[in-house]
Amino acid sequence: MTTSEQETSVWTGAPYSEFHGVSIPKAVAAQAARRPDATAVAAGTEVLTYHDLDCRANRLARYLRSVGVGADVAVGLCLPRSLDLVVGALGIMKTGGAYVPMDPAYPPDRLAFMLDDAQAPVLVTTPALAQRLPSGNRQVVYLDAPETAAEPDHLPRIDILPGDLAYVIYTSGSTGKPKGVDITHAGLANLVSWHRQAFSVTAEDRASHVAGLGFDAAVWELWPYLASGASVHLADDVVRTSPELLRDWLVAQGITIGLRLVSSRLLWPSGCSCWNGLRSRRCGSC
Repeated sequence: MTTSEQETSVWTGAPYSEFHGVSIPKAVAAQAARRPDATAVAAGTEVLTYHDLDCRANRLARYLRSVGVGADVAVGLCLPRSLDLVVGALGIMKTGGAYVPMDPAYPPDRLAFMLDDAQAPVLVTTPALAQRLPSGNRQVVYLDAPETAAEPDHLPRIDILPGDLAYVIYTSGSTGKPKGVDITHAGLANLVSWHRQAFSVTAEDRASHVAGLGFDAAVWELWPYLASGASVHLADDVVRTSPELLRDWLVAQGITIGLRLVSSRLLWPSGCSCWNGLRSRRCGSC
């Protein structure tokens, strides 16, 4: 298969996936069983192991199932870049539902439009952010609420089909209203499979997460690595928006693979060898 054919298969749903019907949430759970104490996600001094990530996502999934979330049900996910964001996205997918990433930095009107357009009956957020959003008839769920934390940390069998929705990503709306793009579990598995092979991702990798939360690259920066047993490192907004601070952060975190920014010439001037461990920088813009 040529590079062009591989890239096309990612978006058309052609059978490029190595997962053979195994959903990405199950692939992450398999990593938790295989490498429970390995770091899955880190943000500053906060760290989630694969075991902790899987358990917290299971608790959220059980609670979401109890309020009616299941296959193809859209769930708004409005959280800052944090460990909770990753728990929320994984927990929603574990239910069979589809997460709708909503950047808290967006204007309230845009967030309200996304919730209404996606017909999301449930919103996962924080109490502070919930005050900026219209609740309507939606169920608002907080990750640290007692009822969520009280759920068991294991899941009953939930069949996730390839055609079920995994997430809904919204376009920028630069040419009009933002449009939601439905991504199925088959499409996500194809993307993850292609990405793992194209960039030779292994469990030893340390990946950066710097893209805007409403940008599709934020998906690329999560699931190929968590499905591989690698660690994902979240940069805060001060760091990710400063070329110099971001360069220093990449070095300090020992990042081996990350998104290449439009400003990469500022990050990595010609001849720079300040971090030879960064073997791959994917093209994009945050």
